Amino acid sequence: MHNGDVDEIIKRSQRVLTGETLPPRVRRFKTYAVSNFRGGIGKSTLSFNLAYELSLNHTCLFLDTCSQRNFSQNVFGDDLLEIKETLYDALIKEITNTSSVNYKSLVKNIAPFCRDFRMNKSSEMIVGSTELFLFPSLLYSQLAQYAQLQPQYRKEPSEKTLKAILHIIESVLKFSRSEKVLIDTSPFFGGATHLAWVAADALIVPVRVDQHSVEALRLTLEMLKNPDMDFHKFNGQAGLKHTPKIHAVAMTHCGWNRQNANSPDSSTRFFVEKAVEIAKEYRELFSEQDIGNCFYLLDDFHSSGRISGKQRIPLSCLQSGQKFVVDGQRMEVNPSVGRYQREIRNLAAAL
Repeated sequence: MHNGDVDEIIKRSQRVLTGETLPPRVRRFKTYAVSNFRGGIGKSTLSFNLAYELSLNHTCLFLDTCSQRNFSQNVFGDDLLEIKETLYDALIKEITNTSSVNYKSLVKNIAPFCRDFRMNKSSEMIVGSTELFLFPSLLYSQLAQYAQLQPQYRKEPSEKTLKAILHIIESVLKFSRSEKVLIDTSPFFGGATHLAWVAADALIVPVRVDQHSVEALRLTLEMLKNPDMDFHKFNGQAGLKHTPKIHAVAMTHCGWNRQNANSPDSSTRFFVEKAVEIAKEYRELFSEQDIGNCFYLLDDFHSSGRISGKQRIPLSCLQSGQKFVVDGQRMEVNPSVGRYQREIRNLAAAL
């Protein structure tokens, strides 16, 4: 691998951290899924912050397909318990055709529940459900039944099943006219994550700077490329050929060199190099020919990230020196929050 590729990624990051606005990306998409095959890397906090940044300039629709439903919790807080209609309910109705979906009841306006969104453009959300944990077994048993049918009969029901989230989005857009759609997914591929990939035009893949996360990146790319993997195997049964593009690889928890401002430390650089090396093997999956343009370096958010998620306050709305109690621990927004804000804004500007 040429070190020049990583050098260019680092130079772009340095320009962002000094406040420079980078040239716009060549391609943009309407529907994005935030997806990876590893938990505990701050995916839902990233989704929450991207949701805020996107809603500054676009009307938005957000979906939470993860059974942990952290994205939903970040937006609705304790009010989440009062929301009865979830994505799971809509999926069951779509797949089993047992009853019609009341989309106006399903979709919730965010502004009354999360104050920082009130001055932004209209944003709506379909919340997640803990029952999504059991959804994969239902989905694949259904597809297995259709696979037993003769070829002329299996395609249509398989397609309807795999396009369930896409159909939900399309149905909502008939009356909401959202300009951007953002889907938070589970760390596991099966079930709603599969349907999110079918619905998404492009993926945002957070990758923590550690070995397990870099290996998860390879697995994600292999799932998208290899025709023998589950994504293409089941899609083939339905006659689906769509593959979402990789639009952004967000390297999270990056550490920085104390002697050289805005330069990553040796460990961070090592894992960025590994991630770029893997990405080059799957170049055709990326939304731009120069895959380096798809890489983004994000700080280890430390206390600010925890505060953002737990207090349901976007990073852009935090100020250095503010103090909060998080899980019984008194925490302060550190001075480097300005770095985080510039990094998140730069990533959101590419969407």
